Amino acid sequence: MKTVQEILREIPQLSTRDQLMVLQAVSTALSISVLESNTPASAERVSVADRLYGAFNPTGQEFTDEAIDHIRFEALMEKHLGA
Repeated sequence: MKTVQEILREIPQLSTRDQLMVLQAVSTALSISVLESNTPASAERVSVADRLYGAFNPTGQEFTDEAIDHIRFEALMEKHLGA
């Protein structure tokens, strides 16, 4: 079994399609965990999006509009051209 650190190191080497599959698997697992959790809803509860922010942006740096546009462009190119 791989450690979380090993998995995180391998993710950037995956294709965009495989990265999206990993994202979907994590999202599904978290959704199930949240639904099964017995944590009462309260003001102290942190949203899933806030908890996941660090997982998908380990450097903590903010993306510029240009970087986001580039990511979207690459995703569309792969989707439509199969690159």
